[in-house]
Amino acid sequence: MIRQWCAAPVALLSLVAGCADAQATGPDAVVVVRNVHFEPMDVTVPVGGTVQWRFEDGGLLHHVGSDGEFDSGITSEGSYEHTFDAVGVYEYHCSVHRYMTGTVTVTG
Repeated sequence: MIRQWCAAPVALLSLVAGCADAQATGPDAVVVVRNVHFEPMDVTVPVGGTVQWRFEDGGLLHHVGSDGEFDSGITSEGSYEHTFDAVGVYEYHCSVHRYMTGTVTVTG
C-alpha cells in the first residue's frame, strides 16, 4: 500500500518535469511590438516553427494578422504566438496601423 502511494507523486513529478521541458524551448522567433513598429520586421523559422509577438508599446492598441493565415485580435499587452506548418513567405500587418508590416519566412 505504501509503495503505491509513493509511486503517484513520483509519476506526477515526472509529468510536471516533462511539461517544463516542453515549455522551456520557447518560440523560434520573437517580434517585439513597440514604438509603433515590429522589431524585427522580418523573421525566418523552420516548418513547424513558432513566432511570438510581444506587445510592449505602453498600452497602445495593436493587431498582428495575415489574411486567412493568423489573427491576434486587437490587443494592447501580452503576447500572441502562431506556429507555421507550411513553407512559404507570410506577410503580416497591424490593422490599426496599416504602415506596420513584416514577413515570416518559413523554410523546409
